[in-house]
Formats: sequence, C-alpha cells, structure tokens
Amino acid sequence: MNYLLTATIFLTEGATEPVGVPPWIPVVIGIILLLVFLWGLNRNNIPQGEPAHADDHHDAGHSDAHAHHEPEAHVESVAERSTAVPIAEAVAPDDLKIIEGIGPKIEGILHEAGIFTFAALAAASVDHLEQIVREDAGIRVAFPDTWPEQARLAASGEWTALETLQDELKGGRRA
Repeated sequence: MNYLLTATIFLTEGATEPVGVPPWIPVVIGIILLLVFLWGLNRNNIPQGEPAHADDHHDAGHSDAHAHHEPEAHVESVAERSTAVPIAEAVAPDDLKIIEGIGPKIEGILHEAGIFTFAALAAASVDHLEQIVREDAGIRVAFPDTWPEQARLAASGEWTALETLQDELKGGRRA
C-alpha cells in the first residue's frame, strides 16, 4: 500500500507541467512521409540502364560538324540504326506462365534475361535456362527440362498437344 501512495505522489508532482512535442516535428515527419510516397510513385518511371541506341540520343541533339564530309554515309548509318529494332520491343510478350513449371517469379526472371516469347524460350537450351534460373537467380526448385519443348508447341499454336504433354508432367518435369 505504501508503494501505491508513493507512486501516486510522485506522478502528481511530476505532472504539473505538460510535456509536449515541439510543433515543427509533425511537420517534418509529414514532409518526409510525403517525399517517400512521391518517390514510391515515381520509382517505376526511372529508366533502368541505357537506351538501346545510346548513340542516337547523343547525335540527335547536336549539329553534326562532320556532315559536310560524307553526308550520304551519315544518312545511311542513321537509316540502318533506325531499322535495327530489337525483337523484344517489336513483339508483344507471351504469357510464359502457360508453360508448366513457370510461375510469375520465374517469368520475371526470364524477362530480365531477355526471354519474352514462346519462340525465344523454345530457342533457348536447357543448359542456358538452368544457368538463368538456377544459378543466376538461385531458384533450385525450378526444372527447365521440358520448357523449350512446351514453348515450341505453344509458339506453333499446338494447344491440344501442349495440354497432352502437360498432363504427363509434374511441376514441369516428366513424371
């Protein structure tokens, strides 16, 4: 009982002056939260790496002082570069998750490696796919043994044959 009385007296004596937070602290916290929120919204708009034709961007904004030497050669090189479009940009990506054994995470890993279509997946060797998924990404439970075969069927539109093959598979592997 004595402890309770001592605690009550101690608490009432110390509470004579209110303790508060300086008014600028919530403002600073609010500004920080706003900046973090805006950064989160814009971080997907930050370019990742260099553009495919970095020389085009460099040459486009400058007048070419050397153009009077060989104007036709310069025009040809620009024309050649403008027609050389990477396949990944020209073709819409396929849904690689249709392939048994490929989920959203592995599809993202394949996209990072430049494989966006069934045709590209079909052209890849099993060793290369194992390098990408198992060694580079560290996913040990992925077995790409049948992915090129499945991708060939999907690329050629043989959906019935693909479905028959997938019925024989378990997790992308032959059962």
